[in-house]
Amino acid sequence: MRVFVIGVVLACASSLIAQTNVVDPPVQKPTVMPQAPSQKARLKRGAMPGTAPGNAKAPNVPPTTPVVTLQGVCKDRQAKSACETVITREDLDRYAIAFAPDVAETARGRLAVQYARSLAFSSLAEQQGLDKNPMLAKEIDAQLKLVRMRLLGTAFQQSLQKQPAAIAETEIQTYYEKHRDQYEQAEVRRVAVPFLVPTESGRPLDHSAVKSEMEELRSRAAAGEDLNQLLLDAFKHLHIQATPPPVNVLTLRRSSVQGDEAKAFELNPGEVSAVLDSVAAFAVFKLESKGPMPIASVRQEIEATLLRERMQSEITKATKKISAQFNLQYLQMSSQPDLFGPGAAISGPAPIRGSMRKAPITRP
Repeated sequence: MRVFVIGVVLACASSLIAQTNVVDPPVQKPTVMPQAPSQKARLKRGAMPGTAPGNAKAPNVPPTTPVVTLQGVCKDRQAKSACETVITREDLDRYAIAFAPDVAETARGRLAVQYARSLAFSSLAEQQGLDKNPMLAKEIDAQLKLVRMRLLGTAFQQSLQKQPAAIAETEIQTYYEKHRDQYEQAEVRRVAVPFLVPTESGRPLDHSAVKSEMEELRSRAAAGEDLNQLLLDAFKHLHIQATPPPVNVLTLRRSSVQGDEAKAFELNPGEVSAVLDSVAAFAVFKLESKGPMPIASVRQEIEATLLRERMQSEITKATKKISAQFNLQYLQMSSQPDLFGPGAAISGPAPIRGSMRKAPITRP
């Protein structure tokens, strides 16, 4: 790990040193030669020449499989063996986690080029004696301290996560009963007329006309008329040139709704809400049913919550003698943050170990 970090830090820092002594010449735009259509398409998708298309799946190979072999770059210049350095799949995965955790698996070719280039540059930097430069050596030491801090911080969090994770059934039941309102759900039908719809006149809907129509719709819905027919009538009366969506049953959970949607839980089955004026539409809710979610359906969620609370408790105990004072003016913060409060148990540095294939994202 230390050799790996020194190599990358040397490459970056040597560039910084060079910039302090040499004025960079103006960058000229290179002449782009016409490419074959297939090559253009690949470059447009972000693929590098000589790599597979961006949607190609990485072969599943052992961690020790060589992915790049650098000739002329020696791990030990005193050795009598061939002067070469091999980058394995495990090395590349570690590089991705350390320096490009958000890069997709499909960009592994680009990462391999960056890694090999950094390794080659760091070797050349050592040959030039740049690693003996006091300013560069200081920067390397500072970067290594940051890497060490990140790895140790992650190791501490992982040590907490490795503690016994069994949650007693009685704990789950007690939490469920104490937070029963969070696990209430309601089945509703929502009837809405959006404001931005095509009309026969081509002009926007008049809000007062929509509100009047929705009041009439609500009265008829409370009397038991079919909601799909009511919405169809509303679209016709308002001269909306669109087919209304079906009024299907929606399942709402009290803990995941707010604003007007939360008013559905104030209704009794069969009741219809008042006309709700939202940013994009006038709407009414009709409550079909409501009640608590079965504990079996939320058991895993409760277990995860209790584990986070247990981990948070351990963090609180371990950090009770640690405090921090933030420069609010410089950091543009309104108040001192709770450094080890809720959220500390689920946030932190990137994982120590892993693979690009375990956490890809969509950016090429």
